[in-house]
Amino acid sequence: MKKFLLMMAALNLGASSALAAGQSASVTLSPTATVTNVCATMNGTVDLNGINEVIPGYPTMDYNALDGDGGGVETPFVQFWCTAGTSLSMAIAASGAGSDSQAAMTFSNSVTTTYSGDIFLNGTGSNLLKAKYRVTINPNASSGALTSPDKYKGKVKFTAPDGQWGVPAGTYSGTLAMTISYN
Repeated sequence: MKKFLLMMAALNLGASSALAAGQSASVTLSPTATVTNVCATMNGTVDLNGINEVIPGYPTMDYNALDGDGGGVETPFVQFWCTAGTSLSMAIAASGAGSDSQAAMTFSNSVTTTYSGDIFLNGTGSNLLKAKYRVTINPNASSGALTSPDKYKGKVKFTAPDGQWGVPAGTYSGTLAMTISYN
């Protein structure tokens, strides 16, 4: 019993010294965060991952064999933001026999990238109208500020060279599918 009382007295003294005035304690926390890459529509609200968009009413070009298409049609097709330094690539699938599709290629957040090739458009009869596409991705790299993403604007231009006399009058169309990937 004496040992028990001595032990209790020792514990009480230890507790008293821990509560003495002038004492302090500190706690250090080390928060961490893992930032993941994301690319989103231009207003930064919809993740591009898994979005499949068809642009309705894409402008049409007029064509005749004497002067071709009058310079073609260039149209913006995509604007998006990405986490600074996100690695991006684009693949192009062009419809029509003989059309140029392109395997995924990485593009830069600081240098304009251009993809180009032929696309054969189907229409009246068995002859195809040969057109050319040029896809341009214009980047604007992040300035490093908290709210400054890497920004991208894409344009596509279609032209058709003159001299295609064997293509009957009518409407011709095809598909140019661009797949943008990021990681």
